[in-house]
Amino acid sequence: MISPLLPQSLAIAWLALAVVLEVAGSCLLKLSDGLRHRLYGLLGIVLVIGAFAALAQAIRGMDLSVAYAVWGGAGLVITAIVGALAFGQRIRPSGWAGIGLVIAGVVALKMV
Repeated sequence: MISPLLPQSLAIAWLALAVVLEVAGSCLLKLSDGLRHRLYGLLGIVLVIGAFAALAQAIRGMDLSVAYAVWGGAGLVITAIVGALAFGQRIRPSGWAGIGLVIAGVVALKMV
């Protein structure tokens, strides 16, 4: 059931912010080198907490299952791409297939 407290467009904006914060936080955690670089680690943790706060706002205007699936799926896909581009991490063909399955799953959930 969609909450009447938040318009759909605003819920989508909160969800987009949640994805951006989650990806940025994850990248900073990578840069923290296992929290050895404390500033990166602290900023990463703050951004991840901010991502959860933005997700909490998003679910005021959309179904939890859809919001969480989109947040997790988009975060996974974008983080994998950023990892490849920024950190030189290789994504194998099976990894790309898995990413495709995640995207298909999110789309299928949204269609229900």
